[in-house]
Amino acid sequence: MPIEVLIEYVDLFKQGKKTLDARRNLLIEQREKLIEKREDIIKTIERLDYKIKIYDEIAEGKRKDFLENP
Repeated sequence: MPIEVLIEYVDLFKQGKKTLDARRNLLIEQREKLIEKREDIIKTIERLDYKIKIYDEIAEGKRKDFLENP
């Protein structure tokens, strides 16, 4: 979590039980942001895997290099 969020969480925590809902909502929000980041990371890894596969095929002679004449 970003430091600003941690500071906010600690401030809320210090205020006691009356901030229970606010702290819970803060954690839910951070969880949702992390899930979005995870999805972006998975998509990026899949794109990289695809590109690596193309280079493997070029190295194995199964595909022409992009810079070669047709």
